[in-house]
Amino acid sequence: MSFWSTNTVSPLRKRSFIVSLGYNCEFLAKSVNKPTIETDINEYRLINQIVKFPSVPRWNDITIKYVDDQKKKISYKLYDMFFTSVDGFPDDWDDIGGCPQAIKKMGEDVYIMQLNDEGEEATKWILKGATIKSINFGDNDYSSDDFVEVEVVFSYDWAYID
Repeated sequence: MSFWSTNTVSPLRKRSFIVSLGYNCEFLAKSVNKPTIETDINEYRLINQIVKFPSVPRWNDITIKYVDDQKKKISYKLYDMFFTSVDGFPDDWDDIGGCPQAIKKMGEDVYIMQLNDEGEEATKWILKGATIKSINFGDNDYSSDDFVEVEVVFSYDWAYID
């Protein structure tokens, strides 16, 4: 009997997910990376044996791509979130070196919700301490009828699956 012919297996589909930036900004993204974690392995020599120990875990950045929507104004919300997290817009910065006084966190968690075949939440990744690292608002091209894609990179302190 093959793996896919049994009714006890219900695989999740890559295409069924929702991304939420806190509870005030939920949208359908085109693609998103799920969190990845890695660690370095340190080797120690104990007389005639090499022993390996993991170091501190490190969470890698995630990238969210979505199609810009003129009605939902997600780009405006991301723009505001970004400049709020870096202590305001450049016009509001103090004259001390032309730089913001302090870098702040976004204050919102990022949620990546995987949906099952019925459209219900199957798993939810919660990214804690998320900060927008970069935003690419796409490009314009007279020779193309493609949708405008916006790409946002988030850095975060840690994540857990709920």
